[in-house]
This record gives sequence, C-alpha cells and structure tokens, in this order.
Amino acid sequence: MKFLHIFASLLMLPFALFSAEVRLKEIARIEGVRKNQVTGYGIVVGLPGTGDSKSPVTNESMRNYLKNLGISPGENKVATRNIASVLVTANIPSYINQGDQVDITISSIGDAKSLEGGVLLQTPLKSADAKTRVVGSGVISFGGKDLKNRFSSRKANHTVGVIYRGGVVEESSGISLFAKNPNILVRKYKILLHEQDFTTLYRARDAIKKIPTVQSVEVLSPKEIEVSIPSSSDSVKFLSQLEETSIEPGKRARVVINERTGVIVMGADIAVDSVAISKQGLSLVVQENKLIYPHQKQKPVPTIFEIQNASNKVSDIVEALNKIGASTKDIIAILEALKKSGALHAEVFVQ
Repeated sequence: MKFLHIFASLLMLPFALFSAEVRLKEIARIEGVRKNQVTGYGIVVGLPGTGDSKSPVTNESMRNYLKNLGISPGENKVATRNIASVLVTANIPSYINQGDQVDITISSIGDAKSLEGGVLLQTPLKSADAKTRVVGSGVISFGGKDLKNRFSSRKANHTVGVIYRGGVVEESSGISLFAKNPNILVRKYKILLHEQDFTTLYRARDAIKKIPTVQSVEVLSPKEIEVSIPSSSDSVKFLSQLEETSIEPGKRARVVINERTGVIVMGADIAVDSVAISKQGLSLVVQENKLIYPHQKQKPVPTIFEIQNASNKVSDIVEALNKIGASTKDIIAILEALKKSGALHAEVFVQ
C-alpha cells in the first residue's frame, strides 16, 4: 500500500510556521455546559432471521416484556431468531427540556448477524444517578454503502445502528447560568481548557482580562480559569464575548498516523535529532538539510538514513521517503522508531 498521493502533494506546499487564532469556545468550555450520557438495555424485533440464535438473556427478556403487557408466553421458549438484545446509548446536552428529541445508538450484545430492518421496543435510558432521562424506540437506520475502499476491505457494520430523534426526554435537566440573586454582588464563571497547556492558559487569561465587564481573572489550575463579573451586568452578552474571544493556542508537536487509511498528519516544523536508521531496500541520506537519493542497487541492501542536523524537519523526511517509493507501512515504522529512540520530539498517535 503506497503512501497517499494527496499527502505527497500537500508536502510540496509551503508551510506556515504559526498557529492560527481560534475562538475560546473552540478550545475550552464553561463549567456546567457539557453533554451527559444515558444508557439502557433493549430488545429489537422484526428481524428477518438475523437475530440472536442462542441467547438465554434475549429469550428471558422477551418473556418478561410480554408478561408486562399481560400476555403469558407459557412454558415454550420464545423464538429468538427474529429478535436481538441490544444496548441503547445517547448523549444529551446540558440544557434539555421534557419532550425534546435526541438521537440514540443501538448496538447488538448477542450473536445477531444484522439489526437491519429491526424495530427497537420502548427502552428507558438512565443516567449515572439511575434516573430515567430518556425513553427510546423506533426503526433502526444504517448509514451509507459498504466501507470498502482501496485501503480497507471492511464492510458496513449492521450490528450497530442509529434511530434519529428516536429518544424522547422525560425529565428536564441543566443548571442556570443566568439566575440572579440580589444578595450576590459578583457572579463567577469557570473556564475549562480542553487540553492542559500553560502557553494557552497564559494567553487565554490575558485575553479574557480585556473584556470590559470582567472584574477579575484567577487561574485555579493548569486547565481552569475563574472569571468574575458584576451581578448587575448582562450575563448573556458577557458569555457571548467570552466565547468569541480570539487567542493563539500553544502549538503541540504531534504526528497522527492512521494505519487503515494510510493518512499521516503532522506539523511541518517538527524537528528530528541526529540519528541513523537502517531499513532493507531503501536508501536516503540527509546531510546539512540536503536530501540525497543514491541509486538503488538491484540487490536489496540495508538502508542508512543519516540525519545529522537537528533542524531537519520530519515533513522533509516523509516527503523524501515518499519520493523514493517507501510504502505507508515503511514510513509508519520509521516514524515510530524515531519516537522510541528519542530523536523525534513529538507525540505519536497511531490509530
């Protein structure tokens, strides 16, 4: 599998060695504004013989369901080929009202071959405090065609599906950011960064101080900033200004590798220390920022990558490897070896 031509083309483009400014809302959140997870056990019916084949849990669940409807299934076992046991999950936003609808995800937990064509029976979904927040039901949908492409032979998974707007909220939830109390002169909000970074923290603190209604800004931890405003000020306007505050986040050196698709994403200016790597069948020498491509011999010989200048960039190395015909597997192996040796100063994420 050869390296993506798209990535090879991107490497030819000039790289801007700076971070773009982003809004604070993209890299942080206000405490209390978050999603909540709910989950429940359910039964899918109406399957064309693709349900659970040998599942005592599915059989017992269906018997109990029928009993609750006032129907006695008798002593005979309930046929399970047309039904399946599933787990139902959903994410609900911080502020949600009774009667609102949310998407729910259905996942088989038995040996069902497919949930396609099935209908989820009414299923209560509970939060971590064991309260029923959502009730879900409906026809299961499956997205798109098979996932088969030139990088993967995987087919679409029909044991996991979605019911769009299939969950109905039973109980309102959320805290109020705007409640006013005449006995309180100052209102406080806590800003939580998505990732810990002192450079970003410093820049965010200084940017928040420039908002006109801010009384004080205090750093509580490497990820937390507490902001105080007068209780008489317009909270909605302040929160809008807070979200739209632009800062330049600190850059993090990262290389992200997707082995399935062959995509490698990295910063253009990630440096590599002096190091030599040997790999069969390829040849590349990097000296004083010059890339030299020796002629390949007919017989495979160990390849030596000599990297002598710490200013060499990993993007240049990947581009060079791509030019001499290295496969994605070779490039991934080399990057991982560079990281383990301590020569590549970046976080490497393999997916």
